[in-house]
Amino acid sequence: MKGAVAKKLAVNALYIACVIGIVFGVWALAAAAADSEFVLPDIGTTFAALGDVFTLSDFWSGFGGTMLRCVISYAISIVLAGGLFFACSICKPASRLIGPIVSALRTLPTMAVSLLLAIWAGAKLAPIILGVLVLMPMIFSALTARTATLPIELIEVAKLCGAGRVRVFLHVTLPYAASALPESLSSAFSFGVKIVIAAEILMQTANSLGMLMYLSQTYLQTAMLLAFVFVAVVVSVASEYAIRAALFLGLNRFRD
Repeated sequence: MKGAVAKKLAVNALYIACVIGIVFGVWALAAAAADSEFVLPDIGTTFAALGDVFTLSDFWSGFGGTMLRCVISYAISIVLAGGLFFACSICKPASRLIGPIVSALRTLPTMAVSLLLAIWAGAKLAPIILGVLVLMPMIFSALTARTATLPIELIEVAKLCGAGRVRVFLHVTLPYAASALPESLSSAFSFGVKIVIAAEILMQTANSLGMLMYLSQTYLQTAMLLAFVFVAVVVSVASEYAIRAALFLGLNRFRD
């Protein structure tokens, strides 16, 4: 068993190394073809800029502001999605009412909504609200899609045993839906980072990674811009894997 797990990890590590090698190879060729640090700086210049980024006080305040908005948006989305999922699970009329609303939220044009939120809520709150409007439907849809395959026999047996709607939700529906949480919640956070940063760039939010990226682009500091993008990508990927691993371990007893 341990040997199989070690082999799987080694194969995954090999694939990751190959992907990284391909990316850096294409980057090196593209930078040589562009032959301009304003268009595409080479790898060495970019990583030198990355080292400079970590010495900037503005970076740490911007990074902290962005991550705080991401975490707040993510937490609110989970609470709202969980509440709506609970309401839909125990009340069929609520399901018929909430379903179309969530579907409408999924189809909202993100950029247009961003501009409206900038007017209504301001540059600091708008990225958080936009993140909720995008992430909450994602999480809710993942939960409802999972429970759509819930065998009706399990619910009927629970009712025959005297379980009410709330107990059926807690002991049947929720454990069944739990297997969808590691993938949906982990990908939701990494996607939320992208949404929040995009909103910060558009709204020029103070104390944010988005604002730092915007300024780097304005002053043609392409290497610095790539360094900020690199930080955002690494944080997103690392957070996604960490959340997925934590949920797999925590919800292991609910897995099929």
